[in-house]
Amino acid sequence: MELFTLTACLSTIAVLLSNTPGTVSQEDNAATTETVALIRAWRNGDMQAFNRLVTLYQVRIYNLALNYVKSSEEAKDLAQDIFITVYRSLPNLRDETKFSAWLHQLALNHCRNRYRKLRRRGYFNSDSVDDCFGPELASPDNPSRELEQKERDRLVRATIAAMPEAEKEIIMLRDLQELSYEEISEALELPLGTVKSKLNRARNTFKNRIKNLLRTP
Repeated sequence: MELFTLTACLSTIAVLLSNTPGTVSQEDNAATTETVALIRAWRNGDMQAFNRLVTLYQVRIYNLALNYVKSSEEAKDLAQDIFITVYRSLPNLRDETKFSAWLHQLALNHCRNRYRKLRRRGYFNSDSVDDCFGPELASPDNPSRELEQKERDRLVRATIAAMPEAEKEIIMLRDLQELSYEEISEALELPLGTVKSKLNRARNTFKNRIKNLLRTP
């Protein structure tokens, strides 16, 4: 298998193969502005504002959960628990502009705890979670290409899952969740310089593991 171009659902991980630093996009700034407005509306009594806030972040949190628990049903349940905690804890958030980092810190704690609980129960020894990264993208015009893409997705996720927890988390936060370095620093409670050095090492680990897998017949 040759070095691949990642599919749409993992397109952000392309930065892993280039080590190109990310920048804050206009979309990121717009999302922050919308988030702040929704939080303030909710605090002023607009209950629907929280529902819109969930809609804004639910895909990211679901995908983060899926990388830990491997099952779509478990990931949905975990994401729901995360947003319940968000609702209960949101009054304690002092700076609305820090919501993304705060949310991911809270989500990481939930994900770690659920992963450890499932692991103690032997959940990850079950064959039922070997291929549960979501539905295939249907492409009747080119089914062989879709099978290749699914295998590439599986390979990327499996490679990340096998990495040490600290490296796995920083890869997910930067290259899958697309958090800024500053947000990762706050979410992981690490100095900015440490985030950058750890991310560089994690990316190198990922690249080496992928290259070794691709050399395997």
